[in-house]
Amino acid sequence: MTGSPFSPKALRDGLKRNAAGRLALKTLSLPYSAAIAARRGLYSAGVLRSQALPVPVICFGNISSGGTGKTSTVVAAAQELARSGRKPAILIRGYKRRSAGKVAVLARGRKFTLDEAGDEALMLYRMLEPDGVPVLVSGDRFASGAIAIKELGADILLMDDGFQHFALKRDADIVLVNATAPFDTDSVLPYGDLREPASGLRRARAVIISHCEQARQADVDALGARIKELNPAAEVIESMHTPESFLDPATARTVDLNMLKGRPAAALSGIGDPDSFEAALKAMKIDLKQIWRYPDHHTFTAAELASAQQARGDLPLITTYKDFARFPEGWQEILKGGVLILSVKIVFLCDGWKKLTAVMREAGKGKA
Repeated sequence: MTGSPFSPKALRDGLKRNAAGRLALKTLSLPYSAAIAARRGLYSAGVLRSQALPVPVICFGNISSGGTGKTSTVVAAAQELARSGRKPAILIRGYKRRSAGKVAVLARGRKFTLDEAGDEALMLYRMLEPDGVPVLVSGDRFASGAIAIKELGADILLMDDGFQHFALKRDADIVLVNATAPFDTDSVLPYGDLREPASGLRRARAVIISHCEQARQADVDALGARIKELNPAAEVIESMHTPESFLDPATARTVDLNMLKGRPAAALSGIGDPDSFEAALKAMKIDLKQIWRYPDHHTFTAAELASAQQARGDLPLITTYKDFARFPEGWQEILKGGVLILSVKIVFLCDGWKKLTAVMREAGKGKA
């Protein structure tokens, strides 16, 4: 059983079922593509100006609308930098946060709320708090970056998303591409999922092919070759996502992954790539009896959790870090049977991690 509330993607999929709907979507894609190209051209011509900061700025972004595993990569990069003695800070837009008019600073000793931060930023901060990495939330990445440098002592900035954000100059752009959703078979929004045409990859210093564990190696190799055709100078890095552990949020303790092997469970998510989340659970031999899918960035209500609680019976409920950050207050009183959060880590194949660290090390050499 799968719950799937209305979403823009569901509307688009419905329109694609008939010729008139497909034509309408393709027609709308034309002005979208033109607007993207025009905006990029204005920055290239200097009509719109990019601002620079005095420390290296590295952007981790997409050419698609999501589901590439970007956040796991940003976390791994920030942890590596922090543990090597650098002082990284994360800059994030804060999609759908309610207090969008100011810079929210998630750092030790600072007060903030979910409304101010947004779910993605809160999830990032919780994952990076042990390493002391702050997360700053604002649509104005120059302003948040300046605060990170002046007030928090950051000496390198990582933009989580923002490949199409030209207002802040970057020293390296790293783009993620999902191996299971290659750009060659996709179209720009709203007909497809691409934020810009594949030619945008020419701006990238490195391209990470993610979720290789879900694709055939021949397909990964073909995708890598296509990336090299577009951008011969880019480092092409292969990666996979692998479950690390479960976290019990009620006790803040980790739980062994094998605890649910061969057992029935329920899954709940509101993310850009629910297929990968559910596939990971099934690969762990978990029998998913109930699945609830909500739109990306969905804020869960007490009524929705109560409905899931009633339907799941005594099944364990598994969700993601990102989704748990959007649970309402009092979730423990509603979900009596408990919740488990799946913690996933990114693993780089071959010498991918070496290539990525070299790109980060070289970025902005001479600035800081």
